[in-house]
Amino acid sequence: MKIKAQHWLTLIFLSLIWGSSFILIKRGLEYFTALQVGALRITLAGIFLLPISIPNIKLMPKKRFPWLVLTAVCGSFIPMFLFPIAEEHIHSSMAGILNALMSVFVIILGVIFFKYKTHTGQIIGVVLSFTGVILLLQTSSSPVGVSGEYIYYLLLIFATLMYAYSGLLTQKYMGKINPIIWTAFIELILLIPGLIVLISTGFFARVFQSTDALKGLFFIFLLALFGSVLANIYYYKLIAQTNATFASSVSLLMPLVAFGWGIFDKENLGALQIIAAVLIIAGLYFGEKKISFFKK
Repeated sequence: MKIKAQHWLTLIFLSLIWGSSFILIKRGLEYFTALQVGALRITLAGIFLLPISIPNIKLMPKKRFPWLVLTAVCGSFIPMFLFPIAEEHIHSSMAGILNALMSVFVIILGVIFFKYKTHTGQIIGVVLSFTGVILLLQTSSSPVGVSGEYIYYLLLIFATLMYAYSGLLTQKYMGKINPIIWTAFIELILLIPGLIVLISTGFFARVFQSTDALKGLFFIFLLALFGSVLANIYYYKLIAQTNATFASSVSLLMPLVAFGWGIFDKENLGALQIIAAVLIIAGLYFGEKKISFFKK
């Protein structure tokens, strides 16, 4: 399907929202534990979409229900906890940068498990963009918070792997279901598990005992409303209108936004980071070009 201007605008819109989610997670962690941040985000998203999910419950696809559950677990449940856990030890800008691996995983998983066809332009685009990500990692403003704890890098990489797999599942099994309803069903499935985790971690006692917790609640409210509900709707819509590879390109723009928030927090931007930004954008451009080096 031809990529139109509106698809690029949606991609930029998503990158702004999701690129800002890492700083919101960081702010939320100032008031709550990692498990509470993840569970609160899931619970609020489920509550926000109840007016859509409950009236349309009959439209939930029975044959695709197992895949819907798997999409919910991989794309919403697991990453919602892994990112806050990692950000307790790794800077938010680092989390945003590593999230760019999602585009790489979409191509790899797509080829291995979904018989996904790729072309030279996509490979060149991913290489260029990921090279830009590597350059961003060289900045002194994104060190690991606790020296030597590389397990948190692995948690973020696994989370991006789950995001990629979820996007491919959506492309294959969402079919003609409205992306808004598909998102509502996903959040409905996770509402009870999220609420159970929230209660078991003593969240409500924390809220009633501390007035400062209300500030943290505001940050997670924004994270759930924009980062989970609104962004997921447009992301699944973008997959339906284009494909999982193009939609996952949002992960290559997100590091720029996440790094921008780092600058806002008085982090320095050098020539190396500017070059990295150019490479990431160039990768997006080449990713949509079907390049052939040999003529038949």
